[in-house]
Amino acid sequence: MPLISVVIPVYGNATDLRGLHARLSAAAASIAPLESEFVFVDDGSADESFEVLAALAAEDRRVRVLGLSRNFGSNAAILAGLGQANGDAVMTLAADLQDPPELMPELVRAWSGGGQVVLAARRKREDPLPGKLLASVFNRLFRLLVFPQFPKGGFDLVLLDRVVVDTILAMPERNSYLFGQVL
Repeated sequence: MPLISVVIPVYGNATDLRGLHARLSAAAASIAPLESEFVFVDDGSADESFEVLAALAAEDRRVRVLGLSRNFGSNAAILAGLGQANGDAVMTLAADLQDPPELMPELVRAWSGGGQVVLAARRKREDPLPGKLLASVFNRLFRLLVFPQFPKGGFDLVLLDRVVVDTILAMPERNSYLFGQVL
């Protein structure tokens, strides 16, 4: 039976993690009989995120937890999670719940239909104004200078086939924009 891994970079999300886990569990139940695992990567959080994740791992065999020694950024955390994910397909999801875990079945259907890279583009951002502005400028520049088809609102929610994950992990780059490599 295929395994779907979900990699979640975590930074200061202690209060959201139990709710996220509940929503991920419900989404995973909706793709049964496929199996799932949740790879949480604590990116040096200063709050109780790692302790909450350790408790979730003790309660749910699907939960795996990696703890980074300090904050390296979500790109590095996702890359670390990809290296630990065992799935035939790997989905990335931000822990802040701006991207709904409930999209998992739709992404899995597209993957099952042959998609090797399945992304969910954002329509709007819930970030504070400075974050929205920075993201907007970055996405606009990325479309202008690098990849014209890059989604206007960007994306954090993507499902990658194992072939794509293995290709990313084989790349020597460690400080590049991971989602840019995906496209």
